[in-house]
Amino acid sequence: MTTATSLVSPVAVWPPIPGHRAAAALFVVTADHRVCAANETASAWFDPSGAMLPLASFLGIPDHDERMGDLLALAADLKANRLPREMRLTLRRRNLETFSALLMATPLADSDGNHLGFDAMLLDLSRWSDRSALVPPTRDESLAHRLEDAGRSLAMLRRELEGISQVLGHDMRSPIRHVLAFLRLARERMEALHLNDAALNEYCDGVQKAAHRLNAMIEAMHDYLHLCRARLNVTDVPLGPLVQGVLAHLGTPRTGQPIEWQVASDLPTVRGDPMLLAQAIRHLLDNAVKFTRPVASPRIVLRWSHAADGRFHLHVEDNGVGFDRQHADRLFLLFQRQHHSSDFDGLGAGLAMTHCIIERHGGELFCDATPDGGCRVRFTLPDGRLDEPGIDVD
Repeated sequence: MTTATSLVSPVAVWPPIPGHRAAAALFVVTADHRVCAANETASAWFDPSGAMLPLASFLGIPDHDERMGDLLALAADLKANRLPREMRLTLRRRNLETFSALLMATPLADSDGNHLGFDAMLLDLSRWSDRSALVPPTRDESLAHRLEDAGRSLAMLRRELEGISQVLGHDMRSPIRHVLAFLRLARERMEALHLNDAALNEYCDGVQKAAHRLNAMIEAMHDYLHLCRARLNVTDVPLGPLVQGVLAHLGTPRTGQPIEWQVASDLPTVRGDPMLLAQAIRHLLDNAVKFTRPVASPRIVLRWSHAADGRFHLHVEDNGVGFDRQHADRLFLLFQRQHHSSDFDGLGAGLAMTHCIIERHGGELFCDATPDGGCRVRFTLPDGRLDEPGIDVD
């Protein structure tokens, strides 16, 4: 009988007397999911036909209604975790008025820690003019608000990217065209005046090279922004034929040194945008070819593995000049070069674009090297279906 008394006594002293005049429905639910006590508000709302009604019946929820499963899950969570919980419900009063309700439940236990059930407060949210001030948002509502904020931020980003792309595509190129045009006129004027000043010719050459380089950098930034905002055309991509197509367009190294290619013959099929993946692999192989030019016997390896985490790992390795790892943190930024432009051509945009493409596909890109010890690039692609990753600004 001791156990029976301990089970009943916490319920017997409920509810607090002020609860009878509360604007909320207050009731107690036993461990077997029955309402054993309710205040006047709860009785007025739901008109229980008898004592110890099952909770779903008390709230007017019919059998096989999905809300019954939600209530059972709430009760199970209260019993397992012994922490207050809340949930949203759409209910109907005895007068057939439908309303949105917030059920806030607190678990009950006896002095020995045995679970007795829970007491509940049910608020009619339609009666409160400022619900957010009265009721803390649920987890789903918080996620929905965060999603709305992210949507607004994304819309702002879309507008900014579009604006920058238009500036790069038109406005910034016009001054460069003017510089080159006036430079051509200056050269023609020098020829007409029979001026053959070596210093002036060198200055003109410098201005022309700088203008062409600036134009190439603007083009690269425009292409990079396109990668960031373009919609992916996702399909199954067999990497074997794709890599062979990239190799066919690389051409012969300028040094004439034959490259020893070691390309895996069983490259996998992945999900992604074939054009963008081809561009990423071309950038990586271009870099490998470029930085193996000073090597007597250049070697480039392309292999892959299927990791335990379900991702494909692609490896591009070369025995070229490598680089100092102290500066590797800026390797994937636009126009960040590890070698002087007089030694190796290029703008320093290839790895930045590759990094963008791989991240758009849900993968990661890693790079490791040592001076005169070659370079090792690894990128991952997820295993499974890839639908529409990344930012869609179209």
